Amino acid sequence: MLKRSLSIIAASSILTTALISPALAVPADFIGTWVNKDANTSNITRLVITSSGSNKLNIKVFGKCHPSDCDWGTAPLLTYGINVQDTNHKYATANYNKGFANSFLTLGSAGQELMLQGYTQFLDNSGRQNYYSREYFQKQTRVR
Repeated sequence: MLKRSLSIIAASSILTTALISPALAVPADFIGTWVNKDANTSNITRLVITSSGSNKLNIKVFGKCHPSDCDWGTAPLLTYGINVQDTNHKYATANYNKGFANSFLTLGSAGQELMLQGYTQFLDNSGRQNYYSREYFQKQTRVR
């Protein structure tokens, strides 16, 4: 009886600890500079993902403009696992409200490749159609 009670107490302690301090992993796989695999894209050309501490990430997006790429600015990047217990997050979202348009981005990580899906809604009554895009990015390796 005492052995059973101690087992229940130990299991309860482990469960309570897990519930109080859940492990939220933000994989280092996302961190870095990502370049669009399509050099001729007319959409997003580059992503820069950085750590902002405490298991948080930021994303900076660059879009195709002339003569140089447009900086969309920095936004929080929220990561997701495939279920509640999954601490190996391979998916992420970010939202950019640029005033004239709102772009919701979803990302999926597969090692050295990142798939970005964008959902852009125009807010400026311009008559432009909302649109979806899908692009693939490759992690830029550092050259020394």
